[in-house]
Amino acid sequence: MPHIEKYKTDDPDFDETHGVLRNLLDILDPAELERRENAALIAAYDRAALSYSETDSFTCDNVCNLHRLFLGGIFKWAGEYRQVDVSSDDIRWCHARHIHAEMGRYGQRLARLTPFQPSLSRKELLSRLAELHGELIVIHPFRDGNGRTARLLGDLLLMQTERPPIQFGTFDDQKIRREYHAAIRDVWAKADYRRLTALLDQLIS
Repeated sequence: MPHIEKYKTDDPDFDETHGVLRNLLDILDPAELERRENAALIAAYDRAALSYSETDSFTCDNVCNLHRLFLGGIFKWAGEYRQVDVSSDDIRWCHARHIHAEMGRYGQRLARLTPFQPSLSRKELLSRLAELHGELIVIHPFRDGNGRTARLLGDLLLMQTERPPIQFGTFDDQKIRREYHAAIRDVWAKADYRRLTALLDQLIS
């Protein structure tokens, strides 16, 4: 999806003419940039799986590192908190000036809820994952790639429990996309994780 359709912002790094974020590869074609990002995400999964163990408790630095593993070869700001305000559809994500404070609170959540143990009940696993995924999404700490970084983190946590990844491939299903957006909106508007928990229950084996 072209970046111009994803965010509305006055970011000077956004090339409005071509609908892409200015990047280290000087790519102007949105489709080509998307292909590069998809390839980078696959590589990031491989590297992250080798970098984190089943006993690792995650931190905000780890989250930044995952983002850097993913987009570090494409954008100079990979792994750094954004400096501009962004929105998507009908949600205005966390104001840039509040990101450091909100990520500080998110770090406390990570310390409390990770690592994930294989012995976790399904109910507890879904509860923890919904909270960690939903809160990272509504903070939206990075200029782009937040959803994919949150999914990468979630899959690493599932790996700690010896479970397969979240089946986000079903996002090609418009019904699932609508349900996901509604669930994230509930987290954003009222810190309500119930709808996201129910959706994750469908997407996790």
